[in-house]
Amino acid sequence: MKLIPRSLAGRLRLAAAASIIVALLLAGIAIALILQRFVISQIDQRLDGQIFAVATALQRGGDGKMTVTSMLNGPPFDRPGSGWTWQVSGPDGELVSASLSGHPAMKPPPVHSGHFDNFPGLPKWFDALGSLGRPSPADGPGVDGQPLHWRILAVPFGTGTVTVAATAPYRAIYGPLRDALVPLVLALVVLGLLLFGAMLAQVRLGLRPLAGLRTGLADIRAGRQTAISTNQPSEILPLVDEVNSLLADNAEGLARARRHVANLAHGLKTPLAALGLAMERQPDNAAGVTIRAQLDLMGRLIRHHLARARAAVLAGPARASTKVAERLADLTGMMGNIHRERGLSFHVNVADVAVATETQDFDEIVGNLLDNACKWARSRVTVTASAAGGRITIDIDDDGPGLDPAAMPEAMRPGRRIDEATAGHGFGLPIAAELTELYGGSLELLRVAGGGLRARVILPQSR
Repeated sequence: MKLIPRSLAGRLRLAAAASIIVALLLAGIAIALILQRFVISQIDQRLDGQIFAVATALQRGGDGKMTVTSMLNGPPFDRPGSGWTWQVSGPDGELVSASLSGHPAMKPPPVHSGHFDNFPGLPKWFDALGSLGRPSPADGPGVDGQPLHWRILAVPFGTGTVTVAATAPYRAIYGPLRDALVPLVLALVVLGLLLFGAMLAQVRLGLRPLAGLRTGLADIRAGRQTAISTNQPSEILPLVDEVNSLLADNAEGLARARRHVANLAHGLKTPLAALGLAMERQPDNAAGVTIRAQLDLMGRLIRHHLARARAAVLAGPARASTKVAERLADLTGMMGNIHRERGLSFHVNVADVAVATETQDFDEIVGNLLDNACKWARSRVTVTASAAGGRITIDIDDDGPGLDPAAMPEAMRPGRRIDEATAGHGFGLPIAAELTELYGGSLELLRVAGGGLRARVILPQSR
């Protein structure tokens, strides 16, 4: 089991979540220590005030024993068992607070060692500071065993010194500390949730350009774009530039290969077709049959290798896409100008679809079919296009005399002309059929109800 996620988003979330948890834990510990220090400081100030009040009130009574001149047993030092006590111990006796009534003075525990006792010379310097009259801290049990926090001070009295001490129960420290830490923990939990939500939003916002980059690549593959937008963050802009350069080089190579294929097609297929027609007029002898067979073999080989060349070119990134409605608008407008003297009307009913073909190939396929329809139409050419099952069906109908079903296969052969009186060379329909087949589509001729001819082209739909 891998602890580190594979995705960038997962890694960023994991790192940010761990950082937030560690930061909140450290912050909670630091705040708890600060609060503890603050509460202890407040307790120390109260105890020190009591110690100084007792030390100031010390005097000798008429019997020569220690006593205090004023009442020093105000709350909370007046409640037995409260843990709030004060006491004075010396050679001449001892004094205790009302909270220790019935109990002798407690034995003071050892004072805390200083933080710098291990450094030579420093303990003596701090002892000198202690002689200035600041009580020392200590911790030890009380008469009933409860833990107490002590403050102890040696005070001059008469010809000697006495020890004045005051105590507070540890619950006086940790009670307020607990009351403060509970809302603190809740606040840290809420802060952690807010930070976690902000982290999720930050990761999502920070990785959004990568999602846009993926969308851009998908658009290029589907043919909706030719390059990725350069409106990108500076961190991924070099990657976008490299990808766009690679796409440009690929497109240039594709165009160059297509030109070579087109040149070869026009350079070889037409002369071979013309030579085949010439040989059909020759006597049907053995030499003629052999030559015609070789010409037919050469034609098949050329078509085979041209198909493989085009398929190899198209096997690259599937970026070919052509908007049917846009190209039909241009093609019908062009055909209307070419056949203006015939006064034809064009009726186009096309859905908003795109075919997975190069634009020039689509123009050649549909252009040949429209030109053929315009030559035979009496007054009207109708074009419809629809999508179903990932295929685009384009029907080009004319209202001309139509074509006998038996003659339709002959019309698809290169160089065959059904009517010699009509202009043309007989290569339009075969070229359109071959291009359609190279894209995995089909072309067929059908009769239209009421007369006329329908050329139906089926091509793959663009993704």
